[in-house]
Amino acid sequence: MRASERIERQEETGRLVLDSILFATDFSPSSEVGLRYALALARHYHSKIYMVPAVAMDFIEAIPDDARQRALQQSRAQALSWVAQVQVSGELHGVRHELPAAEGTQESLSRSLENQAFDLAINGIGCREGQTVLLEPSVEEVIRKSECPVLTMGAQFYGSADGEVKNILYATDFSAESLEASRYALSLAQEFQARLTLLHVVEGLEPTLLDERARIARPYKLWLGKLVPDEARLWCELESAVEFGRPAERILQIAWENHADLVVVGARGLDRLTEPGLNVRKVMCNAWCPVLTVSGALASHKQERFWRAAAAASDSRAQEIFEEAS
Repeated sequence: MRASERIERQEETGRLVLDSILFATDFSPSSEVGLRYALALARHYHSKIYMVPAVAMDFIEAIPDDARQRALQQSRAQALSWVAQVQVSGELHGVRHELPAAEGTQESLSRSLENQAFDLAINGIGCREGQTVLLEPSVEEVIRKSECPVLTMGAQFYGSADGEVKNILYATDFSAESLEASRYALSLAQEFQARLTLLHVVEGLEPTLLDERARIARPYKLWLGKLVPDEARLWCELESAVEFGRPAERILQIAWENHADLVVVGARGLDRLTEPGLNVRKVMCNAWCPVLTVSGALASHKQERFWRAAAAASDSRAQEIFEEAS
């Protein structure tokens, strides 16, 4: 499903659409955890899973092309035995799925993904700093065209083994990408009846006085509140928080303190499985739960609507403070 079609359907139904899920696996223990999340989401949303082999490589820019090709060939061969094991295990029972083709060739993979688009890509590899997920060029192209969110398992993963989502942390810098990510966070919170925490980290400032912290945090809290429709407060337990310091560190700490089962963030320039900004990359690789990165941008007229509402809220609060002081 194309990104525009997916957004239209989500707006019509008010529900997250996950018809097609791509699951990239290197057949490691991290991939086994990722598979459980993929299966849980597929069963919940009645999705079809497309499973593709992947390779985890360090410092890929310095690796010659022939070495990359050898790694992909080895991954294709390994996929065949993995497919047999998964089919025998019965884990895929009741889930629509497509496994790597029996011949294990790049051509067969390209044919199976021809004209296919995805609503979600799951990186089943345990992501760590300095590591890149290497996929077949055809798969990379499909992900790029789909503009779909990516769910990543970090190397420090301690999340729920059954894919259950009870606590969601949504972190925003109010960029276009993070505003789009708020729709995913709210939809998932509604879908799973989860507790949702909205977080903004003020970078470059760490005031020590409580009054000063509260004063600086006030407009950001107002803006966070404007991200949530009034009706969402009826079915979702909501909290908002404004922190100070280094964004990645604070996001990871709040996720740990809140026992988050999922972190949702926006990621500028995420056109491959693992190419977001530095802060998002740190969160992806070091979180103790899955991280959903959203690279799409909220439509311009909706961004304008949000900022008008945020400005109105700020002006209203400023007037209240003035009247209180008078």
